Amino acid sequence: MLKKLYYSYFLLSFLGVLISSVFFIGYVSNLRFLLAILHGLLISNIFGYRFVKSIVSPINEITDVAKEITKGNYEHRIEIKSIDEIGQLSSAINIMSERLRETIDELYDRNAKLEAILKSIINGVIAFDDNEKILLINDSARAILDIKENDIIGKHILDVVRNTKFHDILENIIKNKEYTIKNLELNTYNKSLKIYSSPIIHQVTQKKLGFVVIINDITEVRKLEKIRSDFVANVSHELRTPLTSIRGFVETLREGAIDNVQARDKFLEIIEFETERLTRLINDILTLSEIENLKEGFATENIIIDKEIEEIFYIMEKSANDKKIKLIKDLNCDGLKINTNRDRLRQMIINLIDNGIKYTQEGGYVKVSTIDSYDEIIITVEDSGIGISKENIPRLFERFYRIDKGRSRKLGGTGLGLAIVKHIVESMKGNITVESEVGRGTKFTINLPKS
Repeated sequence: MLKKLYYSYFLLSFLGVLISSVFFIGYVSNLRFLLAILHGLLISNIFGYRFVKSIVSPINEITDVAKEITKGNYEHRIEIKSIDEIGQLSSAINIMSERLRETIDELYDRNAKLEAILKSIINGVIAFDDNEKILLINDSARAILDIKENDIIGKHILDVVRNTKFHDILENIIKNKEYTIKNLELNTYNKSLKIYSSPIIHQVTQKKLGFVVIINDITEVRKLEKIRSDFVANVSHELRTPLTSIRGFVETLREGAIDNVQARDKFLEIIEFETERLTRLINDILTLSEIENLKEGFATENIIIDKEIEEIFYIMEKSANDKKIKLIKDLNCDGLKINTNRDRLRQMIINLIDNGIKYTQEGGYVKVSTIDSYDEIIITVEDSGIGISKENIPRLFERFYRIDKGRSRKLGGTGLGLAIVKHIVESMKGNITVESEVGRGTKFTINLPKS
């Protein structure tokens, strides 16, 4: 642009001088006058060039800065060299660039905050347009719906989540312009979901732009509800069986069997057994409830672990001898103390030893070992009993779960012993595992932290 202006200026000046020379050639014969004009033309061109440059250079700078702004480089500024119209234009562009930068920074900050909020929400959040194309999705929604793809914005939901039930619910949501709540069982993912939806309305035009869906994964809630329901049903059944038995024998005694000494003694023995089983069941239920609902923890004391197991062996010796079961101890935590609740520690180990004695044939053994590990105490209780099949091991610590229900009740089991053991271990911030094979015995391993 600078060159074009300068050439135009030079051409006009040259033509002006040429015309003047022709006009004055008849009157002026002196060559000096013509040379003076040419010198004047040269000087005027120099000043003209500088004048044109003073106009064009700021315009070029304005153009360069404008190009940078269109590229997103908002830090560039125009150097203001005058207070004329070009200077005012430069100042206005600088202010515009600064405002743009501030606005863009504010938008980035808002987006970052929105993204952080969406990531922190445990519920799934998905925004759709009216064509069911994804506008926004958070990590929780990806996890709940098991979405592995990364670039899904703008895609149809059916291309991402191939589940007809979910799609049917979305179709229903699109037709319904109000806030809705739906329950959904996704068998594909083994999940129970509660879906909340609300339309996205433009604040000015009131036009519906799409809808937002909030997905609440209630799978664990459903599992807990089932556990509670099963627990109530199992407790009712466990209470009803001995009570029915007791009631039946009491009625039989009242009807005259009490006069038969042999029948009376047998019936009273059964009533006593069922009463004791009821007592054990109620005590176990209360114990389990106490452990689950305890908020502040049990009262603790420093206990020498090996010494405590020695005392437990004395307690369990009679039960083992009655069944000709050998109790073996391999204690390697000499003098090592653990800070825990004595009663719960005893109950945990006694339950496991008692379990081993019940399910081990005569002549077998139950062995208790302790190991002083780096940062934990390892307690193992193993037996040479009947063992447990692999398919039963995952459910072993469930309440009222019995592998052989008839045998368990006959042996006086309540079905809560191992559930209590697991809860006690967890209350001590430890963990318990089980290894077993049918016909080759069972081994429970408890890891308790030293601190």
